[in-house]
Amino acid sequence: MSLRSTLIASIVMVALFTLLFGAAISYWHALSKVSEEMDAAIAVGARIAANAVDDAEESIDPSRRLHLLVADFNGDRHLRATWQDSAGRTIAKSKPAAPRKAVPEWFQDLIRQPERTVRVDLPDVFDGLGSFVLQTDSYNEISEVWDHVANTLTILGVLCGLVLGCVYWLLGRALRPLDRLAVSFNQICKSADAPRIPETGPAELVQVYRGFNAMAERLSKMEAKNRRLTEQLATVQEEERADLARDLHDEIGPFLFSVDVDAASIARSVDDGKHADISARVLTIRESVGHMQRHVKDLLGRLRAAALVDVGLVDAIDNLASFWRNRYPAVTFDINVLDRSYGEIIDQTIFRIVQESLSNAMRHGKPDRVEIEVVPKSEGISITVQDNGCGLDGTDNASGFGIAGMRERVAGFDGKLEIRQRSDRTGVVVTAWLPLTSTAVKETKELNKKRERPLLHEQA
Repeated sequence: MSLRSTLIASIVMVALFTLLFGAAISYWHALSKVSEEMDAAIAVGARIAANAVDDAEESIDPSRRLHLLVADFNGDRHLRATWQDSAGRTIAKSKPAAPRKAVPEWFQDLIRQPERTVRVDLPDVFDGLGSFVLQTDSYNEISEVWDHVANTLTILGVLCGLVLGCVYWLLGRALRPLDRLAVSFNQICKSADAPRIPETGPAELVQVYRGFNAMAERLSKMEAKNRRLTEQLATVQEEERADLARDLHDEIGPFLFSVDVDAASIARSVDDGKHADISARVLTIRESVGHMQRHVKDLLGRLRAAALVDVGLVDAIDNLASFWRNRYPAVTFDINVLDRSYGEIIDQTIFRIVQESLSNAMRHGKPDRVEIEVVPKSEGISITVQDNGCGLDGTDNASGFGIAGMRERVAGFDGKLEIRQRSDRTGVVVTAWLPLTSTAVKETKELNKKRERPLLHEQA
């Protein structure tokens, strides 16, 4: 549920509670008001009628006087006068004032008070003419209360509606920048070159915008710095290759020439029968070979793992599989990899993950089938190496240097690495996920347009 909906729902609940509370107060006030009005009306009407009949003692026609008294109550809002004979039959009856507005019957039943009845004592001159009765009529008072309650509740309803409308509009206006901020966050997740947010609006949001823009600027600088570092790394690699070529030429070349000369000298010594010189020449050759071995060892130490990937990721993995296939001919290798490059650093990481996973499987699992799969997806690369060997032995294999190295490589890309038992059969599954930045994806797509070929699927 959105923040706007939550706030609006809360305000609606408060408004409904306010209306119900106001209606309850109005109801109790209406009951009290009607009751007080009826009590006051019957008291005043009784005094008026008593005074009227007292003045009628000198009247020549008492009957006419009673008719006039009943007529005096015509149009009264709260009382109804009745002249009854001794048998209780109505001789004359007043007509109360008609209400200004019709009142719903349910409201009348809710507010209506029991009728108050007063029988006015008549002087002796009215003997035999019956009795004079006053009764309360609350309809007009109920109509007045209904008008008052309706107006009050209407004002409250209009007020609540206006408040809700204003709150809805203000919330929409206040939260609209948050929608824009969310869009900007989604854009910056895809690229650090996302548009910056104008730093305008409320002071609180301006601070948020300023922080977002500063973050975006920092990310953009870091991405540019990473690109420069990648270019520098490529330059360093080229320089290192040039250094290796010079070392091979300057160090290995002369000793190879020396070995060639000594070997030729041995051949001549044999032809000339100078066998005593052969031992010295052989010793010189061994010294030269030993020097070359030491130097080659140093060169191998300087070589990076990328030397294997330089031939291409697919060929490097295929060579790796061939290495183990030559030692374990009974093992079947199923390789499912696209012939493409994801960048030198990523290719190295993929190769190292496959290399370490394959090494662990062959040395510890004793499988007869190994499956290697590297699948590019929209936002990253999925790497899977699984075998049908004996599986994990229950010890903490994850503490080895090889697996620790894999975890460090994957963590460097903010990726994920999982090593677990296979669920469908015995064996181990190593899965890795390497997310790619949008820039890397663009560069990879442009590179693969030139060298993409069908999926390589090899079974041996």
